[in-house]
Amino acid sequence: MSTIQTYQTIHSPSTGSYSESGSKFLAFAQSVNSEQSVRQLRDLLHKEHHKAVHVVFASRIGWDEITERSSDDGEPAGSAGKPVLNAMRSFEVTQSVICVVRYFGGKKLGIPGLIHAYKAAAEDALTHASLITITLYEKYQATCSMEDMQGLLHQLNKAGARVVDSEFGENSTFRILIPRAKLEAFHALQKDMWQTSFTHLGSTDDARGI
Repeated sequence: MSTIQTYQTIHSPSTGSYSESGSKFLAFAQSVNSEQSVRQLRDLLHKEHHKAVHVVFASRIGWDEITERSSDDGEPAGSAGKPVLNAMRSFEVTQSVICVVRYFGGKKLGIPGLIHAYKAAAEDALTHASLITITLYEKYQATCSMEDMQGLLHQLNKAGARVVDSEFGENSTFRILIPRAKLEAFHALQKDMWQTSFTHLGSTDDARGI
């Protein structure tokens, strides 16, 4: 299991800009959790900026394994999307996308100029962004008899786990969240509570356990 306990993302949408030789580069940064959300932002910007010559993007999605994607949208290969992606790496943000809209000013900038311009616009958006650190959790299901229930709940609370759902009956079932930072204490609990059945349900960045 990964030892990553948190990740950093963009708290609320932000914008940035850069101008060079008449060309304007407008950057739009926001948090996303799917490729579909990335496409939606790109489509929206294409409609809102239909006179722009390019809408470049870069995205980083995931936490344990980050999927990175970028597009030059007609600019020379490697001159637009990758510089935006490199800016995101430098700020160590994931679950995020940055789109940069370019309005051509009549003068070509050359590949070095494009690399600088796209990265500068992205960095400006990230500099103005409010970044937030998200806690990662592991999800478990715990099942025990009614007579062991109170003892289990006491131990879960002691280990820093939180119950987000429960079902009571002859055997009681609890869905719980454990911050990754407290997994060591939780694993110690599992060894002591041998009469309780624990099932790992995966990881989440949603404190509601969804």
